[in-house]
Amino acid sequence: MAIGDQQGHMPYRQTDMPQGHPDAYMHTPERMMQQAELLRQQAELYEQQRQESETRSRELEESTIRKTRFNADLNEVGQRLHNAVRRIAREMDSMEREHHEMGQLCECFKQHLQILSTLQPQHWAPDTVKDRLREALPKLDRADNDFHEAYACGRQYKHTSIFLQKPGEVEQKEPFSMKHIKEEMLRGLAFHLPLFLLLLISWGLYTLFSA
Repeated sequence: MAIGDQQGHMPYRQTDMPQGHPDAYMHTPERMMQQAELLRQQAELYEQQRQESETRSRELEESTIRKTRFNADLNEVGQRLHNAVRRIAREMDSMEREHHEMGQLCECFKQHLQILSTLQPQHWAPDTVKDRLREALPKLDRADNDFHEAYACGRQYKHTSIFLQKPGEVEQKEPFSMKHIKEEMLRGLAFHLPLFLLLLISWGLYTLFSA
């Protein structure tokens, strides 16, 4: 058979895939729409995961900032409390020390009172006055010295004012100062102001009616 005849009688080769072929369904519009929907759902899922990740990251950052601020406030408040405790402790120690010293002074004065109360010079016999005085004067001087020394040193106490003035002493007046001068000027002004206003009103009425 000739070549031309063979080519002329060669059957037509169909290029399209048969309907039953497995790949034929992959290129159908329905399949392509399903794939597009699947891709859209995956994109939405990825976007949701991204937003959730950003939200968690933002919340973690905010929590870290809040924790840092809390830690700073915690340290600040703790430091203030620590300093307050130390100051209170020192103050209590100072008060306790002064309380102890004042207790000792009180006992010392009580002992002097007991000693002095036993002297009773009104009952001394005339012939024993010289000897009694020789024995009693050192006791009186010792009590007087302890008294003045206690009030001289007691002025350094911070938690009491009983040592600022000795019993029996007249309280000294404060020196004349600018504060007293201002107070006196205000008192004088308050006293003479009504009279000055009355004179001013009288002068105004006289000027008004005499014009």
